[in-house]
Amino acid sequence: MTGDDIKALRKELGITQRALAEALKIDVAEVRAWEASEGFATKAHCEAMERLRTNPPPKPAKSASPMQLLADPKFMLLVRKLMAHPKLRAEVEKLAAEHPDPLDA
Repeated sequence: MTGDDIKALRKELGITQRALAEALKIDVAEVRAWEASEGFATKAHCEAMERLRTNPPPKPAKSASPMQLLADPKFMLLVRKLMAHPKLRAEVEKLAAEHPDPLDA
């Protein structure tokens, strides 16, 4: 398989270089090298990639944006419960102080 073949396979499967590397149990740098034609996949890796056509790796779930999360009724129920319990609220406030606000990103 050429670098272009590997890239085309990834696009066909809708996966990233990292996801392909994880499926093959190799380092992502190796996949990058193959796609840049700076190295070649072994026969075993080529066969494993061909098997991915019939049994593709699961696609990672997309995380909800901060605004989508705020609109989720289940999330807001969780927030209400946490804020109503003084001990839990104190713990959440300590944890929150250690992390940046996602809306600042």
